[in-house]
Amino acid sequence: MGEFDDFIPSQRVAFWIWKILGIWATDDESPFYRAYRRIYHFFFTGIYLFSMFTSSFFTENSEELWVEILFILPTEIAMLTKTIITVYKFETIHRLLQTTISKEFQPTCPKHGKEYDRFFDRFSKVMLMYYFCSVCAAWTHLGFLFDDRLKLPFFNWFFWVPLDRDHLNNYYILFAYQMIGMMGHCSLNVSGDMNIAYLLSVAGQQLDLLSCKFASLPVPGTGTTIEKDYYKRTFVEQIQHFAREIERTVSWCVFAQICASGITICAIVFRLSAISIIDHLGTSIPMFFYMVSMLTQIFLPCYFGNDVTLKSQKLTNALYTSKWYRLAMSDRKDLKMMTLRTSESIRLKAGGFFNFNLEAFTSTLNTAYSVYAVLNSKNNK
Repeated sequence: MGEFDDFIPSQRVAFWIWKILGIWATDDESPFYRAYRRIYHFFFTGIYLFSMFTSSFFTENSEELWVEILFILPTEIAMLTKTIITVYKFETIHRLLQTTISKEFQPTCPKHGKEYDRFFDRFSKVMLMYYFCSVCAAWTHLGFLFDDRLKLPFFNWFFWVPLDRDHLNNYYILFAYQMIGMMGHCSLNVSGDMNIAYLLSVAGQQLDLLSCKFASLPVPGTGTTIEKDYYKRTFVEQIQHFAREIERTVSWCVFAQICASGITICAIVFRLSAISIIDHLGTSIPMFFYMVSMLTQIFLPCYFGNDVTLKSQKLTNALYTSKWYRLAMSDRKDLKMMTLRTSESIRLKAGGFFNFNLEAFTSTLNTAYSVYAVLNSKNNK
């Protein structure tokens, strides 16, 4: 049995991406894999991002900076942030992932078990579709090959290597290098999003299961007794602690992604508004799909983070609607303490600055549009 077999298909894909692209940083990695990771990231992360950043200093004006560099550079910075955090906190992430398939996190009721499995079956399919669409969006940059201006898809400076028609070999080699690098970065970015969404969705589902347990508390006379520490242990240690640990682990990843996606969406819209879409289909189509990917990247953590908050708010109501009035007085006191513990909902913060929920998603889009409106107004003048 493989080490990933207990996980849903989308997570298995994410894990293989991490292994192939050199961020599966366990303590027992072989010297060969450690050397492979360093070589890969030197060429396809270090040199790649250095060239992209340096390209911003070779633009002729601020408009070219926005339309040629800033629509991709923030996403690369977000990808780098997520990659560094994943490697640095890999042991914590690995432990959280193992917790999601532990016996304590599995539904005990057959009915709830079927609902749990159906949810993650749908979740896995959506995540795999997201990855497939993102990869297809990256491949659409092949349309730059049909651009008569011999423009590279992501940045046009690479250590002063000539890229004119007298040096077509240089152009095609660098084009291939950028496409390979971007495919790797796209996969790292999306796999990070899939992992964050998976952890948050597990937290949400566990809160659902906990609400069901609270709503159907054992009643004296039915042959069962209340385990006095059971509900406290289940909520505080397995759910609340799990959610807070997710927040501490991915908080800055989500913050970097939301900020980067807001800038990128603004830059893409500004760029599309400055060209004729019909006359530049080779560049317009990749940018459109890229913008959809950016929207998805900020929607996923905001949606599932919002889901965790809403489901945590239902716990107190689930306790109150149970048959608490039929319990012994000592058990009622325990439930009263649990009601106080569950009265404060779980709100996950991105970088400690703002909650990542649906309100943050709409606020990001509103801010991106406002910046675009200002830039477009100045450009028209």
